[in-house]
Amino acid sequence: MSLFRRFEIFWAALPAAWLLTTSLVADTVFLKNGAWIDGRVKARNDKTIQIEIGKIGRMEIAASEVYEIEKNNRSGEEAFARKPGDDGNIVQQPTKEKSESEGTSEEEAGGTTKSGETKGSKEEARKDAEKSPASAGKEDPKAKIDPALKSRIEELVTELQRQKPQNRTRAERHLKAIGAPAIPYLLPLVKHESDLTRVAAMRLLNDFGDETAVETCIDALLDSNEYVRDLANKTLEHITHESFGYEAQASPRRRETAQEKWRKWWEAEKEELAKEKELSAQAR
Repeated sequence: MSLFRRFEIFWAALPAAWLLTTSLVADTVFLKNGAWIDGRVKARNDKTIQIEIGKIGRMEIAASEVYEIEKNNRSGEEAFARKPGDDGNIVQQPTKEKSESEGTSEEEAGGTTKSGETKGSKEEARKDAEKSPASAGKEDPKAKIDPALKSRIEELVTELQRQKPQNRTRAERHLKAIGAPAIPYLLPLVKHESDLTRVAAMRLLNDFGDETAVETCIDALLDSNEYVRDLANKTLEHITHESFGYEAQASPRRRETAQEKWRKWWEAEKEELAKEKELSAQAR
């Protein structure tokens, strides 16, 4: 075959190969607040990262907000990111990638909705909510958790610690459906080594935490992650209806001062609650 013919075949084949590559290669930018964005990273430096999101266009993100950038096969055509505070969940563009805990993909298991949730996972979340004592109205807080529910919570807490976003997102959604019975299992995760796991645990405590989470949240006011600190303060204010001027973005010295105010208030509150309990017992 002549050199000219080889050159002609090469250029004829190049556009198809180029299109295949550009349609498959993409990036997922994971943010420190637990959200992520599918698209293509076009430019990056020490301060900013530019990512192109399908037909939406380009957006610029501060490099300090980025936890990790992953290469994958999502095109980013309909991808978007949601931050904590919208509804407590994170929605990811659906993929056919198999999760670590399942033998089949989400689409194979039950079909995928536009929001990235599967029909099967929605049904599981509904069943979790039905099994939760919180869904049946106010229950005795000292009542023992049903063994089946306990096993389910432990399984979901394990999933919440996985690296794959799909596992964490699904686990967070189901734990939110279960509610208060999951609190004792979430408290240790607030000190987990992974920022993403700590943020997810604090989001859940912010949704349905009670007084048993106060001390853990006070400790979390000095967490290294700003989002954990901010959620911890919001959770404290929500549970106690108190505020001590804490700001997650403040200097370490100011954060320590505000945390100390929270701690002193809680110690005094516990003493008062103990006295009231003692008086109540004597009155009986």
